[in-house]
Amino acid sequence: KGVKEEHVERLRELEDLDRPIIETIWDKDYRTEAREQGLALGREEGRKEGRREGVALGQRATLVRQARRKFGAETAEELAGVLERVADRERTEQVADLIIDCASGRDLLEQLNRLGLADPVEASD
Repeated sequence: KGVKEEHVERLRELEDLDRPIIETIWDKDYRTEAREQGLALGREEGRKEGRREGVALGQRATLVRQARRKFGAETAEELAGVLERVADRERTEQVADLIIDCASGRDLLEQLNRLGLADPVEASD
């Protein structure tokens, strides 16, 4: 008497539960805590991945800059396209070494072709 029908219906639903209400509350708290932990871990992994991607982008930009200074814009543009397809650190380091070791842009692109990273292209020296 004096209780809204919607509240009475909710109480009936609670009475029909197969387990005690305390378990339901505990499960809800546990799920909330687990969700928060999962979100925190996801954010941390996202930050780590973002840092790795940022470092990789910085390395590629530096290699393109070095190639532009040593071999010219045409070779640097070709190298930028090559570096977009390079995903692993070892290959990136090989490209860095080639920039130092090669005497011309043409030589650089030929060496990249031998590694399977680029097609033969005319390059300015």
